[in-house]
Amino acid sequence: MTTTNLSAPPATFTLDPVARAALFTEARSATAFDHRPVDGDVITRAWDLAKWGPTSNNTQPLRLVIARSEEARAAVLDAAMPGNRPRLAQAPLIAVVARDDRFHDHHEIVAPGMAGFHERFEANPQMRAGLAHSGTMLGLGYVIVALRAEGLAVRPYGGFDRTALDASLMPAHWGAEVLLGVGYPAPGDHGAGERRGRIDAATGVREL
Repeated sequence: MTTTNLSAPPATFTLDPVARAALFTEARSATAFDHRPVDGDVITRAWDLAKWGPTSNNTQPLRLVIARSEEARAAVLDAAMPGNRPRLAQAPLIAVVARDDRFHDHHEIVAPGMAGFHERFEANPQMRAGLAHSGTMLGLGYVIVALRAEGLAVRPYGGFDRTALDASLMPAHWGAEVLLGVGYPAPGDHGAGERRGRIDAATGVREL
């Protein structure tokens, strides 16, 4: 049996109720957006907040490709699954979340002085690929929350032709992972429909 829990979180959180609502309980994966553009400095601020989230060995394999030009937007929409294109096209800003398969080249920034850091990853491409993917997925969560902290709505899309998008937009050794439709939510109808339930802690958490 599926258990849902839409009750308000307890009042013991350090984060105030307005912030919790903006980041989690009231935030939606919108498909209807306000006409305001999303400026580059907003994305920079979100990046500079999200980058502080904890990761394995302090690595940062996540990269963002902002498809701002008409040509870049068209490349993303062409690669998206047909069912996703109309909703993605409504977003004022489209971003591609990518992984950098050579994230370890930045070791002197993220792990200065750590002996053997670069050599260990360079010698093990399989380990490096696994961490590039998992670290990017972890970082994606931080990015979504950081964009919400800027007042933006974010809708992720996983259905797209990665090979085509890598060929058309990605720099060398970057690989597309997730598409994001980003914008300020439209007043009134956000297009995401009624909020669905979530499993509660009694179902999803085990203390052993």
